[in-house]
Amino acid sequence: MKFFRILLHLLTGFVHILIFGWTTALRGIWQNLHNIFTRWWTRRRLPDRARRATDSRCVPINEPAFKHPDPLIYSQYDLMARGYAVTWDNPDIELRKGGAVVPSWAIEPATDYEIVARIWNGAPDAVVVALPVIFSYLSFGIGVKINPIGATSVPRLGVKGGPDHPAFASIAWKTPSTPGHYCLLAFLAPTDDTNYNNNLGQENVLVGKAASPANVTFQLGNQSSRDQRFRFEVDIYAIPPVASCDPGRQQPLQPPKNLPLMDATRPTVPPVHDRKNYPLPAGWTVDIQPPEPSLAPGDEMTIAVEITPPPGFTGRLPVNVHAFDGQGLAGGVTLYVEVP
Repeated sequence: MKFFRILLHLLTGFVHILIFGWTTALRGIWQNLHNIFTRWWTRRRLPDRARRATDSRCVPINEPAFKHPDPLIYSQYDLMARGYAVTWDNPDIELRKGGAVVPSWAIEPATDYEIVARIWNGAPDAVVVALPVIFSYLSFGIGVKINPIGATSVPRLGVKGGPDHPAFASIAWKTPSTPGHYCLLAFLAPTDDTNYNNNLGQENVLVGKAASPANVTFQLGNQSSRDQRFRFEVDIYAIPPVASCDPGRQQPLQPPKNLPLMDATRPTVPPVHDRKNYPLPAGWTVDIQPPEPSLAPGDEMTIAVEITPPPGFTGRLPVNVHAFDGQGLAGGVTLYVEVP
């Protein structure tokens, strides 16, 4: 009997829906149609410009036809995160004096220079208008305090391979009166960007003349909110020459022949840009003291580097010193060792 009572209850409910439920649904449909017509009629009576405006105060743009730009600069942090070798001698940042390029290691204290940043766009179909560019500097080193220089903007950054590409941003800078070397930072601050990780470029270079071992120092700082233990890695990577555009003369870039080709851990990184292919050559030694420093938040420390070339070496060799903390790459310096 219980089963039949349940069945009878379901049948009764179904009949009730057939008889009365459609009237409720029809009333809802009619109300929606009435609202739509009322809005249409009200908008139809507005002036033409107001009629084309949106009813919402906030209009999200989420349309496949909307293109996003990718303003970028040579960014050591982004490249290293993707497995590429980097140099801290930034190819997209240079100093000029009276229109002539001045090597970063040759800047003088209390002197007026012009900083010029070259800016690229990785997007083939979206320009950037009024791109803010912020310049600052550090005392020579890794993770030390940022000192503002100023900000400017690029009126127009064209699409990849098109007019106004690359674009250039420049700003005047009077170097500090304290003698020494400084690290320049150029930061792009677009309102829209495909990749915000490639917006910071760092120019950091020092020359050590090494008739005897090259001794240099730099500051290491901890700007994080926790204690950090640092370690250092060294390589001799430099940006290779650009391949010829002539198809008949073009040859694939290869790492230097005197360096062993090691197993690639990231197949997407070309061997010519793989840091594992640029170890310190035989006979060279780099002594970093202290080798694994620990710093409390806000602390700084002087790091001493002694680079000793092998007997009989002449020429110029870049030595990149990268610092890593518990969160990854903390920064780095490029030291050029020259022996006449």
